[in-house]
Amino acid sequence: MANRIKGVAFDLEGAVVDVEEAHHKGHLTTAKEVGVNLTLDAALKIIPHFIGGPNSKIVEEIWRLSDRKKSTEFIYNRDKYYYFKFLAALNIKPRAGFVRILKKLRALGYKTCIGSSTVQNEADMLLTKSGLNKIFSRAMIVLREDVANFKPAPDVFLETAKRMGIQPKEQLVFDDSPRGIQSAVAAGSIGIGMPVYDKKIIIRQLTNAGAKAIYQSWRDVDLKTIVIF
Repeated sequence: MANRIKGVAFDLEGAVVDVEEAHHKGHLTTAKEVGVNLTLDAALKIIPHFIGGPNSKIVEEIWRLSDRKKSTEFIYNRDKYYYFKFLAALNIKPRAGFVRILKKLRALGYKTCIGSSTVQNEADMLLTKSGLNKIFSRAMIVLREDVANFKPAPDVFLETAKRMGIQPKEQLVFDDSPRGIQSAVAAGSIGIGMPVYDKKIIIRQLTNAGAKAIYQSWRDVDLKTIVIF
């Protein structure tokens, strides 16, 4: 069967730029501040939106686990504070092997686009510090403000396909979160899992969401495999 994929879309946070440590340490620290003491493994099990967010949902889930003496607004603001505090300590760059894969895809004639639920001011900072703003034009970057509904709704990846000038069924999507994969599948595209953590619960969630393949690292991605979809 001839290859039907003409373009590839990438989630930004997690799949391409790993800032999950800042996000997750922020969530766990915030939770502890309101009396909810969790390990990462525990959070993955009892906070449904822990991987992929959005933060507003994670805040609600932390609030429900707490004694509810603090408002969701308080928790949200503390979560943002800790995220930026931990983010400042990170070396923000593309995950190892990503740029090589991107160049190979483009050399093979595939169109490429970023599809993210990150708000523009935060995405701009990540894109600039990682250098991705130099290899993706703004027209080929879809962010939260560019769509009406967020993942797992299909809007983000319908828009990436539109900007690449292809049909959603001709699009391959790399995303680290189950909701990102659900978004890709809902758009009619093929989802590939690119998780940050090598944990069975995350692999299972990505598989259940509809991921056709899962890679722990961009160094593991085999283009001979993915371009046959």
